[in-house]
Amino acid sequence: MCIHKFQHIILLLMTIVVFAACDRNTPILEQMDMAENLMNTKPDSALTILENIPVTNIKGKEIAARYALLKSMALDKNYIDTTTFDVLQPAIDYYLKKGSPDEKLRTYYYQGRIYQNQGDDDSAMQSFLNGRDLKQVVTDSLLLAHTLVAQGTLYLKQYKINEFVQNNIEAARLYGAIGKGIFEIKSYTNALDGYVMLNNQSPADSLLSICIPLVQKNPDGEVYLFTSLLTYTIKFSSPDDLKSFLDKYQDFELSKDETMNFARGYSKIGEQDKALNILAEISPAAFTMDSLKYASVKFNILDEQGKYKEALHSYKEFSAMLERYQSELIFQRTPMIF
Repeated sequence: MCIHKFQHIILLLMTIVVFAACDRNTPILEQMDMAENLMNTKPDSALTILENIPVTNIKGKEIAARYALLKSMALDKNYIDTTTFDVLQPAIDYYLKKGSPDEKLRTYYYQGRIYQNQGDDDSAMQSFLNGRDLKQVVTDSLLLAHTLVAQGTLYLKQYKINEFVQNNIEAARLYGAIGKGIFEIKSYTNALDGYVMLNNQSPADSLLSICIPLVQKNPDGEVYLFTSLLTYTIKFSSPDDLKSFLDKYQDFELSKDETMNFARGYSKIGEQDKALNILAEISPAAFTMDSLKYASVKFNILDEQGKYKEALHSYKEFSAMLERYQSELIFQRTPMIF
């Protein structure tokens, strides 16, 4: 009898302790719920809520993992590039072993984003591949699409254009299925750019026929279609059609990349002076993809003008930058296709 009474007392005490712990955690869980609900619409508010939770109040590995993942999401969505795993590590330690498929996907994605911020493309690729392997069992289609796009950017850096195209087409279909029209347009236009790089007009035409009605429904997506339509027109249109397009839009406010494409377009139709003047409007940072493209476009213009000494100097600059860029890629363990 005494033994049963003693066991009853122990069980009662354990129950009290559990309920007390739950009661202490309830306000923290409610704040996390609120932050998660605001994450996609008001990420700044979500981050503020999370930062106002005292770290000393976060008890238990599961709660610490959720807090770590939510804060990593909030930092990323507020364009705060994190280069250390100080925040995310509890989520990595817990979710990659005990998490649901969605929790694992989210952890792999933000792990990959941190590796990207560090410049470690090889580790980032592995994280995104791990996340992509879960695609048959996850329910978070939005983050799966984001993962495919992020992985695609790494394929593009490695000159794996076919993989870049396929990732973006797959992502676009996911975005479309969940009603994310702008993301859908952006991914389809990324794929369109890839087909232009591959000089493959037929599938490029097919994607244009998809993108145009999508932009009519979502006018905010026009900014993405314009950039892709510019490169498409330069690659595939007749000189007369290209000139008409360039003259029509030359006074638009252009990005650096669009400005370089306009210069390339005018050079293609023989207006070298105009091309050089357009190119002179920008000055890309050294040793970037922009600077590589800038040097390549400038070399072609000078060569067409017959300014061979200046063209040679520009070509040497381009070659040196390209060699440095490719050398950096060689140190990545992920295989490359040139």
